[in-house]
Amino acid sequence: MLWLLLPVLFLIYVLYRRGGPRPRPWAGVWLWRRGRARRFRPRLDLRLLLLLLAGAALVLALEDPPLLPSPLVLVVDASASMAAKERGRTRLDLAKEKALPLLERAPEAVLVAAGETPMAFGPAPGVALRGRLLALEAEGGGADLEGGVALGRRLLKAPVVVATDGPPPPGVEGYLGVGSGAENLGLVAVAGGFLAVGNGGFSPRTARVLVEGRPYTLPVPPRGYARLEGLPQTFTARLLGEDALALDDTAGFALRPLGVRLPEEPALKRLFALLGARPGEEVRVAVGSPEGAPERPTLYLAREGGAPTAVLSALPHPLLEGVALLGARLPPPPPPPPPWRPLAEGEGGVGLIYWTEGGLYLPPLSALQDEPFFPLLVYNFLKPYREVRTGLLRPEETLLPTPKESFLPKGQGGGGRFFALLAFGLLLLELALWPRRRVA
Repeated sequence: MLWLLLPVLFLIYVLYRRGGPRPRPWAGVWLWRRGRARRFRPRLDLRLLLLLLAGAALVLALEDPPLLPSPLVLVVDASASMAAKERGRTRLDLAKEKALPLLERAPEAVLVAAGETPMAFGPAPGVALRGRLLALEAEGGGADLEGGVALGRRLLKAPVVVATDGPPPPGVEGYLGVGSGAENLGLVAVAGGFLAVGNGGFSPRTARVLVEGRPYTLPVPPRGYARLEGLPQTFTARLLGEDALALDDTAGFALRPLGVRLPEEPALKRLFALLGARPGEEVRVAVGSPEGAPERPTLYLAREGGAPTAVLSALPHPLLEGVALLGARLPPPPPPPPPWRPLAEGEGGVGLIYWTEGGLYLPPLSALQDEPFFPLLVYNFLKPYREVRTGLLRPEETLLPTPKESFLPKGQGGGGRFFALLAFGLLLLELALWPRRRVA
């Protein structure tokens, strides 16, 4: 409604001037002399001023602004992509610039730094949290924005404003989008002999990568990925050149010795020694049936099994990568409770191998130790715990999210009544000072 302010004031001014006394011809000389004498002595027209103020107050009453600034929950994205530079400033700097005036006006506020684990400051007066906002830095991981919003709402019942370079979380009252489609290349995945490069820009780019001192060049499609294979099994890599985000320009892949607690079985000790394991507590190998989800990575070997049956089906799963199971005859172990699920099944859907998060359940060792797939199956189980990846961000951070259009919370209102009363009072005052003349 504020767009009505200037038209209303102009209309009042025009109507007021039209209602003034009209000059008479016989009074022309006298009015000319009087106007000449007062040309450089402007006089305040109090009546016009009261009418203009009353008109402005009526427009503000229609707008119904809040009487006082409202409390605020401010959630600021502190993920890696917020460290991307645009025209010499990071996205986080832009978010601070947009959010600071809102925070300083709030009589009470909560500030949430939304990294992988959200951290809250307050409740406190908004001005008191100014230093906390300016000291925020982008982390190397992602941002749990929805968790940050929930944390802020628990601490203070107030409108939530989120400052981020991604889309707004659902249910927030305000959103400050920062950033644009900046050009960025980054390392998004590494494995033995392999790496992948992501392109966050909207045009094709050529990536130059230095791997163990050897340069490589590969084209990367816009908003996509390209892979480089045939590398050493363990390596460090670095992107050459400058782009928007430096946090994803270096990465590495290595294998570490794994600590495994083994039962007293010579066949198992020989196998795990060949796989580079050492005594320890990181992974456990147990003989027996699982009673539930494992508390740490555990490989179970059943004590006994049923009559051997051929493997007829197997799920596509990383644990079975390169493992030729179909046709092998295995004794089914005692079925485990949920959340264990069959990984390989025999005739009639009987489970032969089971898995769950952090666990693998196999038939008895006596039925497996001479099978050629057994060492590879154990290797696949240990593989995630032996691999060490450094320097990687989430792929979506490298692709640099694109923000949506910003919006701010709608005020609670309450000022409309005050401005309506003010306009009524001003009109009453004008009527009292300049009463209307009766027309005969």
